[in-house]
Amino acid sequence: MQLPTARDLMVELDKYPHVQDDCSLRQALETFSDGHIEMHGECSLPRILLVFDQTGALLGLVRRRDILSGLSPRWFFKADTQHPEAVFDVALDENVSEVLADKAIQRFRARSDHAICEYIQPISGTVNRDDSLIRLVNIMVKKGYHMLPVVDDGHVIGVVRSVEVLWAVNQLLNGNEEKVHGEH
Repeated sequence: MQLPTARDLMVELDKYPHVQDDCSLRQALETFSDGHIEMHGECSLPRILLVFDQTGALLGLVRRRDILSGLSPRWFFKADTQHPEAVFDVALDENVSEVLADKAIQRFRARSDHAICEYIQPISGTVNRDDSLIRLVNIMVKKGYHMLPVVDDGHVIGVVRSVEVLWAVNQLLNGNEEKVHGEH
């Protein structure tokens, strides 16, 4: 039995949402919102944007929550401990944040022009295009990843997400090996 490879299961880079490191939080949010991924007859939204530099080198990733955090004013999360009158480090009561919703929306708008580069998370794992399904499962389970960039000759050519890996495992368990190899 020939197992599917990362190449068989990946979302090609031109179909996966990605941005350059000089884009704003607003642009990243728009890319997320427009980033529908269609695979195996299903449509899903991305959980992660890949971030590249101007030369096309992969710098890292930005998650949805990174963008939300970047848009949110600091007082959304905790008191500003740098303030001279701040005596205690306390969390903001969510009920108070509801009262301050108008101010929060204004801050969202003001912060939306911040550069995405402040929120990039490193990527600590990639796979090669010829890595097998078993290797993908092993890496995802062992390291806790749900997405792995696929590299060929030093360049990112796509990503393998846990949803495609799970789909492939399901196909193999149900005796549909030809379906896994025939869809790419």
